[in-house]
Amino acid sequence: MIIKKNIFSKINAVIFIFLIPILLLYGLSNQVSVQVVEGLLQKEKSNQLEFFRKQLDSIALSLAMNAITLTRDTTVLGMERIMLAGEQQPFNQIESTVQEKLTLQSSANSWYNDITLYFPSVHKTLSTTLRQVPYDEQKLDENVRNSGWSYRSDPFRPDMSSFIYYAGGPINENGTLDQSVVIVEVAFYEQNMTSLLDQLKAGSKGDPFMVDRQNHISYNRTSDKQTTNTVVDHLFKNLLEDKGDFVTEVGKKTYLVNYVYSQALGYYIVDYTPLEQILSPITKIRNFFYGFIMLLLAVGILASFLLYKHVQAPLHALTGVLKKFQNGDFSVRLNQWFYNEFDFVVVRFNDMAGQIQHLIENVYEEKNRSRLATLRQLQAQINPHFLYNCLNFIISSASLGRKESVIAMAYNLSDYYRYITRLDDPDTCLRDELKLVKNYLEIHLLRLQRIQYEINVPEEMMDIRMPRLLIQPIVENAIVHGLEPKLGGGTIVISGERVGENVFLTIEDNGVGLSVDRLQQLTEQLDQPMDETIGYGLWNVHQRLKYWYGEGSGLDVRAASSLTGLTVTIYWREGYQHDSIASG
Repeated sequence: MIIKKNIFSKINAVIFIFLIPILLLYGLSNQVSVQVVEGLLQKEKSNQLEFFRKQLDSIALSLAMNAITLTRDTTVLGMERIMLAGEQQPFNQIESTVQEKLTLQSSANSWYNDITLYFPSVHKTLSTTLRQVPYDEQKLDENVRNSGWSYRSDPFRPDMSSFIYYAGGPINENGTLDQSVVIVEVAFYEQNMTSLLDQLKAGSKGDPFMVDRQNHISYNRTSDKQTTNTVVDHLFKNLLEDKGDFVTEVGKKTYLVNYVYSQALGYYIVDYTPLEQILSPITKIRNFFYGFIMLLLAVGILASFLLYKHVQAPLHALTGVLKKFQNGDFSVRLNQWFYNEFDFVVVRFNDMAGQIQHLIENVYEEKNRSRLATLRQLQAQINPHFLYNCLNFIISSASLGRKESVIAMAYNLSDYYRYITRLDDPDTCLRDELKLVKNYLEIHLLRLQRIQYEINVPEEMMDIRMPRLLIQPIVENAIVHGLEPKLGGGTIVISGERVGENVFLTIEDNGVGLSVDRLQQLTEQLDQPMDETIGYGLWNVHQRLKYWYGEGSGLDVRAASSLTGLTVTIYWREGYQHDSIASG
């Protein structure tokens, strides 16, 4: 089924086709923008965390080196010997010197830190915190054997929790604590880490923290601890490398998580950033664009509706009445008003239709009247053609006393004129038409005494309806122009045939016939106006067939096939819806 697309549907299709690539291009552009922003954010966060890690490792390494240096300091080692000797005065002097050295080293670092010296041989402690309580040597032995920094919490003062580093412990695993001359403990407080995390968070949309594999977390001061704990759970579900990033969803929000590992402290430095906040400008622009597209779509739908109402609907209505007008319904009028420029077209169309209807009705009526008058004239002209000869034959036969010939001529002539003068009934059946032809042939047989005829028409064709006086003029033409000029006798053969809906009646004579040129001229003149050069009977029958049955009917004139004269074939298509007015 072929669907015809009108202008309205084509315009809507064009708008829709143009809208699709715009949406696709903007969607692609938006996706690329998001990817670029995420890439830049990942790079920026990675650089920030890497800088933070280097700063942290540098300070931690510096503090660790200070501790190692103190284990080899001669003053510190000399203090242990003086304490073993028990000399009080030199001890006080060297203690003061070592204390000052510890204070200087502690204050030389930017972080808050404490340095503590423990001499296992004398169980003596010296510290920047003025700590004099001896260590729990069993716990101290465990801590000293752990290399690197470790975390020490203070349940009573959480702000004083610290990271500690020990130097100067036993040389090997089998060594004991008392084999060490001095053990140095360096501790920096967790608040230093908190301050660094606060600096990292300043001016950023992230929330940085530090965490080790034992799930100890160092927060910044304004940290969202609940979200941070959830991020930690997601963090350790992944196979972590020294640095990396991933995207996770927490509480229906998407976060970009960046991390880097500090070898010095054994902690992961983590920063997570809500992507919605970072991408909020792009999201706002995207929402604005889609909102604008929806507004344009709504305006487009409204414009489409107005276009349909004020253009398509009037065109559809006009097309409908024009189709009816084309199909011959000239009474159709457009009674719909559109309250726009099409109302002028409606008025003009109704006026035009009224004028055309009036003209066509007048022309058609005049045409039918002219055609009816022509047919009446044609039919009337056929009737008196040979009346005078028949009357002369009757007079002559009566004078000679041939009573039977007079009676036969009178009967045949009476039947003949009774038939042709019944103008109230324009059509007849083939049986009655052939009876008329037989009467006509009998009349001529009485007059000439040298004409023979045969009628070979199948019985099943006898009831075919047809116009009056179709065969008789052809027979008359054959006698007058074919047989009468011929010396000797003559024969006329009438035969009939039906092929489907097509009817063929053939009148063939063995008269003088026509030359080839004259036969061609006669054939061409059948469709031309009547003049003196053409036989009136042939032209009359041909024109009446055209009027009655249309262009698929008429006469076919050619040389006889079996006889020497002419063959005239009358043909038409049975069942044709003829014009009853034009046919008389």
